Amino acid sequence: MTISEIAKLAHVSIGTVDRVLHKRGRVAPETIKKIMSIVEDYGYQPNTYARNLKLSKDFTIGVLLPLLHSEFGYWNLIYEGILKAAKELHPLAVRIDMMEFDRMTAGSLLERGEALLKHNIDALLLAPVVPADAQKLLSTKNIPFYAFIDSPLPGTSPVSCVVQNPYRGGFLAGRMMHLLTQKRGTLLTIQTHRAAYNSIERARGFAEYFADKPEFSVLEMEAPHNQAMDKELDAFYRKHGDVCGIFVVNDAIHRIAQSVLLLGRKSQTTMVGYDLVEHNRRAMVAGSVDCLISQRPEYQGYTAIYQLYRKGLLNQAPEETICVPIDIILPENLIDENLWCPTL
Repeated sequence: MTISEIAKLAHVSIGTVDRVLHKRGRVAPETIKKIMSIVEDYGYQPNTYARNLKLSKDFTIGVLLPLLHSEFGYWNLIYEGILKAAKELHPLAVRIDMMEFDRMTAGSLLERGEALLKHNIDALLLAPVVPADAQKLLSTKNIPFYAFIDSPLPGTSPVSCVVQNPYRGGFLAGRMMHLLTQKRGTLLTIQTHRAAYNSIERARGFAEYFADKPEFSVLEMEAPHNQAMDKELDAFYRKHGDVCGIFVVNDAIHRIAQSVLLLGRKSQTTMVGYDLVEHNRRAMVAGSVDCLISQRPEYQGYTAIYQLYRKGLLNQAPEETICVPIDIILPENLIDENLWCPTL
């Protein structure tokens, strides 16, 4: 269905249809109702490619992510999804302008975000993993409409939020810990970014699952980024002899699992963590990680770009919240190309 076809069916000019579809100029209410009824019945997709060529303008989406090589490649997986969507939308004049920030450096998100906004982007895709910096960036007056991936950020108004519910993810991690742990005792939750909304909510969900199970106690510890935890974990095991499980709220589970192995404590400890990055896949194959919660990073990046495209070029209302499914990865359903599979 084209604008000219709509005009013929409605017995009006093409200019009248254009004014109704783009909500500009004065049109009689009866005419608006007739045109919109035809649009709803037959469907209409604007020729964004032709429109952008006419305007000689690209639709540029600014992307602001933590360093792609950081956190064991998790952000690179998100970026792969972004690039896939950008490649598909390239014929429609959609472009990506990406900047990275150092999550471990104070003020980096804000500094790099402000630099990105100077590029005159048309929309922003942001991972708001440093809440204070993200809030400051989004309070600037010259920011275009924006969407979130990886984490929500309370008190903001993104046009779309493609995230997994962190509380439910943590709660499910608790359920899996309960199913996989054969004994009762002390459970340890480990965070590496305590200020992050996702980390807080996952830890809360995990603790909430065990709130009505007095045979378990849930304690919490912070693990500095990329720092060995051998001494801290050894002291914790010595103080709490009944440790039976460790939940790591992000993709650092393999790092903690390595320390548990070195301490000779794996046989008594069920290990549950997040994300099927390569390090975690190897740890699961080796038997040091028992369960992973996956949040489909490629899907997040891919879907978020399309939501911004819908808003910016199709004038459609994007889905405000797209809940990423909570995938459970166990050794039994882990696909590993190095494992021998007999022919049936």
